[in-house]
Amino acid sequence: MEAKYIAWRNAYIRSSPEGLYCFYNASGDNGDAVTCSEAHGYAMLISILHRNLQDFDALLRFFLHFRNEKGLMKWQVRQKKHHALYVAEDGQTSATDGDIDIAAALILASRLFPQGSPAYPAGAYRHEAQALLSAIYRYEIHPDLRTPLLGDWCNSDGDDNVRLYNATRSSDFILSAFHLFEQFVDDAGQKQAWRSVVDAVVGATVSVSSQSETGLVPDFLEYNAQERTWKPAWGKLLEGEYDGHVSWNACRTPWRLAHYYAVTQDARLRPVLDKMYKSLVSPDHRECDFPQTPAGIDIWSGKPLVDYSDKAFIAPTSYLCYVLGDSASHKQGVDALAAAKDSYFGDSIDVLIAEQAVNAELFR
Repeated sequence: MEAKYIAWRNAYIRSSPEGLYCFYNASGDNGDAVTCSEAHGYAMLISILHRNLQDFDALLRFFLHFRNEKGLMKWQVRQKKHHALYVAEDGQTSATDGDIDIAAALILASRLFPQGSPAYPAGAYRHEAQALLSAIYRYEIHPDLRTPLLGDWCNSDGDDNVRLYNATRSSDFILSAFHLFEQFVDDAGQKQAWRSVVDAVVGATVSVSSQSETGLVPDFLEYNAQERTWKPAWGKLLEGEYDGHVSWNACRTPWRLAHYYAVTQDARLRPVLDKMYKSLVSPDHRECDFPQTPAGIDIWSGKPLVDYSDKAFIAPTSYLCYVLGDSASHKQGVDALAAAKDSYFGDSIDVLIAEQAVNAELFR
């Protein structure tokens, strides 16, 4: 574990006058972007779970510097060569999953280090967690459906916006964090509010999983008001043609759901996890060629949409095996991860899963 953490930190954690950040653009696909709120959430969680308080404080300073006017992290930070970091106009809004992970990290810091640190006094982590939770609930949770919005930019002005407003992304189904938020807040009304988010996300997950033989949950879900139920996105909703299938968002869902189950043993999710396991791992359903989980899967047939794999797909499926007690398949997955190509996304997910696996009690 230590060697894996050190390799990840050496590869992706960078310093700046504003603090530390997680570099996510080695491929150059995102122009001059250097980090995003998703990456920052992973880094803050990994650092605090590893008890690296010095890094955590520097990451917190970066987050505080790059909050928007709503108190949420600006989703993308850029840097022109040899110049200061900056945020472009299209990077000012939020992406929900990053804020959720950052809030969870702050709560864990308040539990592990209630006395604070040389950089932050006692109570500071709790104070920042409370402020971020309030912003998340106000701007990133649907006021009626109680599911995560895609970001603070969602609104119901016009038909196209309404479709996005009444959609949700499965990579934001970070149920163990929502459970943690419920445990953290003191006010009974706030506890009930976060409990309603847990129940809404579990309900959406169970509903969509039950609609296919595979039980797989797609990247994006849309709420059908007429039928009063959630459906897989049809066609392109936000990112591309695979929005209604398992792609680079839903690759994380087996991990996020399994982690919540490991923490809470919520029986409502067990049938979902069992169906996912059967489709992704079971020898009776070898279309997905475990442990080389394909980086795109049709939710209806369970067949691959692409002919390659990635750590971001292997690690969550392997963790699902771990939680369900299949140690042999989990070991296969660990071996496949060791041989897979490195990247910010896959490596960060792999390390965070490993840290969460040995720290489940902190989320209870």
